[in-house]
Amino acid sequence: MNPKHPVYIVSKGRWESRLTSKAFDEMKVPYFIVVEQQEYDNYASVIAPEKILVLDKQYLRDYDTCDNLGDTLGVGAGAARNFCWQHSISIGASWHWVLDDNIDGFCRLNRNERHKVTSGTIFRIAEDFVERYENVSQAGFEYRFLCWWQQTQESLRSDLTLGFTLAS
Repeated sequence: MNPKHPVYIVSKGRWESRLTSKAFDEMKVPYFIVVEQQEYDNYASVIAPEKILVLDKQYLRDYDTCDNLGDTLGVGAGAARNFCWQHSISIGASWHWVLDDNIDGFCRLNRNERHKVTSGTIFRIAEDFVERYENVSQAGFEYRFLCWWQQTQESLRSDLTLGFTLAS
């Protein structure tokens, strides 16, 4: 089972590692990856071109960084996230997922044990849960390092995982 809403990965400079896209490929979850024009060829050499969306430069120009630095440090992933939002609206999606490009996998915690997720079912379950409510406009998964579990006598933390979905 896969998500019913579109999944986007925002990425810059990570066509060699592409952790999130590799995780989705392994899980057989369909996705789009949003990249800047100057990196398209690099990404297209390792990811199917039909999965790649080129970020419209107008989103970079129009993005408000909400600071006095302007674009001297770049605008970060915010412009690409806004692009994903607009793209999801343009294809008629009522919700969408946006994820960073540095997620190497997904886990679920059950009875104090972490289990690797091997399909897109967790996304569908989260969608079904969130869509029960009329007052939720954003939701997502917990970071892995905030998900405590008991191992021997001590609690440990691990890497992070982030994804969220927005009402379009």
